[in-house]
Amino acid sequence: MEKLEKLTRLVADGRHNAFTSMTRFGQAIYLTYRTSGGHGASDGQVVLLCSKDEGRNWEKLNSPFQAGRNYYEGFLIEFKGKLFMYAGAFESNLPVSQQLSSEYAAWTQDGINWSEPQAIEPAKWRFWHPVIIGDSLYAARYRLTTRENMTEDGIFPAENWEVDLIRSADGLDWEFVSEISRNEAGNECELFYDGEKLTAFVRRENCPCTLGMRVSFSPFEKWSAVQDFGVCVQGMVVKEVNNRRFLFGRQKISSSLIGSVYGDRSHISVQGYVWEPKIGYWVNYLQLPGAADCSYPGIIKLDDQRMLISYYSQHEYLNDPDFSDMDKYSDIFLAVVRTDGKIEWGKIVPYAVNLLKKHGVL
Repeated sequence: MEKLEKLTRLVADGRHNAFTSMTRFGQAIYLTYRTSGGHGASDGQVVLLCSKDEGRNWEKLNSPFQAGRNYYEGFLIEFKGKLFMYAGAFESNLPVSQQLSSEYAAWTQDGINWSEPQAIEPAKWRFWHPVIIGDSLYAARYRLTTRENMTEDGIFPAENWEVDLIRSADGLDWEFVSEISRNEAGNECELFYDGEKLTAFVRRENCPCTLGMRVSFSPFEKWSAVQDFGVCVQGMVVKEVNNRRFLFGRQKISSSLIGSVYGDRSHISVQGYVWEPKIGYWVNYLQLPGAADCSYPGIIKLDDQRMLISYYSQHEYLNDPDFSDMDKYSDIFLAVVRTDGKIEWGKIVPYAVNLLKKHGVL
């Protein structure tokens, strides 16, 4: 049984299209992505698409994040009868490398007519995917406190990054709850609530650049010590679909050529993992076609056996003579993936290998 049933190259218009988000609202599926001249370009806009036939056909709608700023991701979530979109943004009059970004929100009740973008206070913080817990909306916010002291490799000191947990009753006004990450170069932070505990998956930019995991219990004011995922995963999303827990993101592995995750972009893939209760850890599930600048998926359920995954990638252009990593062309893809497929036991992450050895499986 093929786990990847269908792959559609949804957007391929010569632009750098990236950073997807997807959700259901009413009787339709909504999809966002950023379009720009390049990953670090200053002309970013959030495109909004809508499908009323389970992702087979799409129409373009007016997006609230189109002009006046350099917008990035447009994270979607339905909350208290409204569809919210959250976008990080830089001011468009300066290069991205000279600025710190801030977060903006917009909402709609009908999926068509959006409010004006509203700045989320305090400024100079960015969101990752918000989640609903009880009657509140929670999000991990992150920031680069200063752009000073960057290394020649483009890496900022670990202490320059901060990640917090925040909470909102209306999706617009947010309050601080707790500190998730300090002094480990943490930035993008995916939240997953299983009904008992909240897990934070923290992208860590420096060595170890592997994904870090922390857990917290209500009222989420204290977090456990970090547990190392064992693999570098970035631009990640975690969703439970058909009673199985999936994690998809950009996997970077050490290059045999240079012994580093930072230089050899050919060792990048869009990798999916599934939670295995028998060993209490994540195991490889499916690698999607992707390379170079890629990932930032959205995931929704299609039916009792399938999920729809949106993501972006540059793999179609690797052999083009004018290909430029993180620049120029990047396309949006839609993957129909079975949720009842078998685990790839031969590709489990290092921590899971140790658990299997401990229990005498390996």
